Parts: sequence; C-alpha cells; structure tokens
Amino acid sequence: MQTMQAVRKIAPGKGHVALCEVPIPEIGPDEVLMKVYAAGICGSDLLIQEDRHFYRAPVTQGHEFSGVAAKVGRNVKRVKEGDKFVADIECGKGEWLGVTVDGAFAPYMRVPEHVIYPIAPHVPIEHAGMAELVVATHHLIQERAQVRVGDDVVIVGPGPMGIVATQYAKLCGARQVILIGLKSDEKRLAIGRQVGADITIYAEDDPGKQVMELTGGKGAEFVLECSASGSGVQHAIDCARKAYEGPGGKGVVVFISLWGQPITVNLDQVSLGQLDIRGSWSWNGRETWEHAVDLINRGLFQFAPLITGHYRLDEWETAFENLRAKRDLKAMFLPNGAGWAQ
Repeated sequence: MQTMQAVRKIAPGKGHVALCEVPIPEIGPDEVLMKVYAAGICGSDLLIQEDRHFYRAPVTQGHEFSGVAAKVGRNVKRVKEGDKFVADIECGKGEWLGVTVDGAFAPYMRVPEHVIYPIAPHVPIEHAGMAELVVATHHLIQERAQVRVGDDVVIVGPGPMGIVATQYAKLCGARQVILIGLKSDEKRLAIGRQVGADITIYAEDDPGKQVMELTGGKGAEFVLECSASGSGVQHAIDCARKAYEGPGGKGVVVFISLWGQPITVNLDQVSLGQLDIRGSWSWNGRETWEHAVDLINRGLFQFAPLITGHYRLDEWETAFENLRAKRDLKAMFLPNGAGWAQ
C-alpha cells in the first residue's frame, strides 16, 4: 500500500490538526485521482482548526485546489490523464471536499467526475487554484444579488474574497469600488488598489461617514461584508444606501462571512433604511462553476498579486500562523512542488 502525507483534522474539538501518513486514494470507475499542484488555505480552514466551522473528522482539509488527472476511472469522459482541472467541492448531499470528505492538503485526492471542470492549458495552475473563490464571488455578485452598471460598491474586508470581489465589481461596471480594512491591513489594501479598488478606507476612521461623503450623501447601492468581524457588519450597514420612504430596497448588503460566535450590532438602520440583507454561501451548481471557469479561462482576474506565500505540507503550522497574523493574503500549499511537471 502506497502512502502519502496529509494535513488532517484528526478529531473533533479545538486544535487536533496534524500532518499524518495516509494511503494514496484508490479510485472507482466514475472517479479521478488528482495530483494536487495548488491548494489554497482558506479562512475556514483556520476556523476548522479552532472548532468554529462545520466539518467531519477525521478528514484531510483543503477545498481550494487545482491539479492534474493522474489516473482516471474507466467510465470517466470529462478529462483524460494529464489534463488540468478544478472541481466543485459540493460532491454530494452534505458532502464537501476538504470539509466532510478528504480534500487537497495532500499530494493526491479522489474526485468524482460529475464535479470536475477542465481548465484551459494556458491558465497557470496556481491561478486555477483560485477557482472556488471566483465561484463564490460570482454567486454573491450575480446570483444572490447584482452589481449594476453605475453602482457605488463598498467591500468590507480586504482578504482574498474581498480582493476578488473588487475585481468582479469593476467588471460589472461599478462606478467606484471602495475597499475598507483595518490599518493593520495596509498591505492588503495596497493589493486591492493594485487590482482595481478606486478608494481604500481604514475601518478605524469612520468609514460610514466617509462613504456618505464619497457618494454624495446617498451611500452604496451594493455592500459586501467579508471581514468576519462584528464591527465589519456594522460598517456594512452604515455604508449602505438607505430609503427612509417609499418602497425601499435601495441598498443591498450581502454577507458571506462566518463569525463562529455571536456578534452584537445595531440593526435599527436595517429597518429604518429598508435595507435588503442577503446571505451568500454556496452556489447554483454547474451553472455557477461553468461561468466562473469561463472567466478564469478568459484571464479576467489578476491572481498573482493575491498569492503571497507558498508552503510545503510539513510547513502547515507556519502557513496557518502567517495567515492569522496577516503576513500572507492567500497562502498555498504546493503538495507536489512548484509548477506543473509537463
């Protein structure tokens, strides 16, 4: 039996993440064995370690990934050996790759064919590893709510989701994108400006007041909260366009954060200003993934500025700590070394 190393949540509770020796997966007739070349570390991976996110242990973590088909089952038609691909992490009812089913923090992972999406040969494999972020962003910015041409857009939280959403809002024709982060987020805010944010604001400097000034007193038509902080939720509400009379619905606030604990906010302006509050977490299955992969294949996003750290699997503790300390924006494991072995 051949084995490999994998970063796994080995038991329920806080902590219990370790580098383990596990068997290389065997595949069935409708499955593909992916050789993993890029596995992004998400904030939810940190929450799983902290026992503040759903999961099923023991499980190999890692739900943002790309790789190459190392072996294909006899019934597989969507890819052949050597093809680059990504995959929808929702692989069955209640089954999430890297959360409840073994994922990508390992050199190899088993992937059902029905969730596979081939990636164009010209797309760098690391950039393909950002596919799940683009999928989630497409869902929140086109399917759960919509950024319309001419909208003022506020994004609270300059993490990977906020930076990808900044670019997507510009693609949709936003009049201006205002990105809000803490003073300790300055490096991330600088990346936001590099990829399209028109204005960045420190959360400590009364962003609600500044956004009202920047929008002529009306507020932003579209606000995304992705900071995973209670204060971020309050900033999102404060920055949204209010409608104190008439039908309402002038300002839409979308939440994609998970807080993992209760938070306290003042919701009066949600009612008084008739704000439209929407949650966004999943996606519309194949429809969303096909749109997102098309956007990636057409090269419409700048991914290179976001990817600030590369790590071996045995460096997982350093990688997790660097993300928590904001030394990295998007950190990636390279379970099979750098680049794509042709």
